[in-house]
Amino acid sequence: MHSKLVIKLLSILVLAITVFIIATRGLNNSGISISGLNYTNRHISNFTVNGYSGMNIDANGGGGSFVCCVSVPVHWKEGLHVTVRWYDDEAHPDNYKEKTVEIPKYGPLDLGFLAVHFYEDDTVRVLVTTKSARYPGYPYPRPAGK
Repeated sequence: MHSKLVIKLLSILVLAITVFIIATRGLNNSGISISGLNYTNRHISNFTVNGYSGMNIDANGGGGSFVCCVSVPVHWKEGLHVTVRWYDDEAHPDNYKEKTVEIPKYGPLDLGFLAVHFYEDDTVRVLVTTKSARYPGYPYPRPAGK
């Protein structure tokens, strides 16, 4: 009697593991948080990434807050882009700026958050990373004096 119960439980366990493997095999995207870094002298309001809301960022600030989420592929592929939209003129909140930005190569171990960097000349750079802008060797460090 005891061996029949063990066999039954093992069968259920094998079935559950098989279902889990089949269900997760097709997962190609990961939801990661968004963090903004403002390297300008202007307040940035209401930025979005592919329509997902970011946050407000004080002039020359950011990098310490995260909001959920934007979806990116688990495995980077060439030509991967996001569209970033924002405004930095409080007097004209309907005057949005928009940039389509290429996401640089990343690996599965980099899937921490999407760092969105705003520069004085309206350049926007993004990075899928687990590291902060203060990490040695960070590719988009805060410009001197910011």
